[in-house]
Amino acid sequence: MKYDVYYDPISFYDENVIEHEDRGSHLDYTYSQCPVWGHMFDRTFVGYSPVDFSLQCQDNILKYQINEERCVSINLNDVDEEYGDDNIFFSVSDLDNDDCHVVQLSFINSFFWTSFKQEYLWFEFLDHPQTYAINNFVAIGGWFNIANHPRTTSLGIRYEPTEEGVMIERGDPLYRVRFYTDNMDDKPILQKKKSTNSMFEALEERREVLSEDSKFLKEVLFDKNLRGKCPYHEF
Repeated sequence: MKYDVYYDPISFYDENVIEHEDRGSHLDYTYSQCPVWGHMFDRTFVGYSPVDFSLQCQDNILKYQINEERCVSINLNDVDEEYGDDNIFFSVSDLDNDDCHVVQLSFINSFFWTSFKQEYLWFEFLDHPQTYAINNFVAIGGWFNIANHPRTTSLGIRYEPTEEGVMIERGDPLYRVRFYTDNMDDKPILQKKKSTNSMFEALEERREVLSEDSKFLKEVLFDKNLRGKCPYHEF
């Protein structure tokens, strides 16, 4: 069975791409003939950076730059608890550790959803093996039932606050997404598609409900049979 899954980049729409890796780049290696690897490859997609991006944090000043735009400088002494703009988000407490900092990169945000008739489809967000060596970060992963809870996702990164900081070039692989169904022989098909205003309004309504009830939030994220009880799913 084919499972249609959709994503709508919040920004940099044309450049923000999530797709299968080029299978041809694996064909010279013997593992590519293994059905175990191929089965996983068919349901795994890679998100690529839509922009050039750099980030450094030294002497309590966090700086970042996208493409050749003006460098944004943030004095952490002036931030009470959290900072967020169109491109990054962080809690000051997540920058206290000298060995590792954590920030979210919002410029890769995409809204993910699937058809309402598909009752069980798990979405996994996970790291890409190249980012630690090339970009100096590891993505923070997670998973949930996207059939219950269509939502936006951003890239949380753990990085070493060295002098070089985080350096990303447009087209670099940044993360992977993978899909799981009741029948693991199903074939997920990921497509870029424009969402509607009503879908985002429904998303905000769900957020309000779920933010007030942590138990219900966990049920929505992980309970296979709960979807029919949530009035905010169907668009």
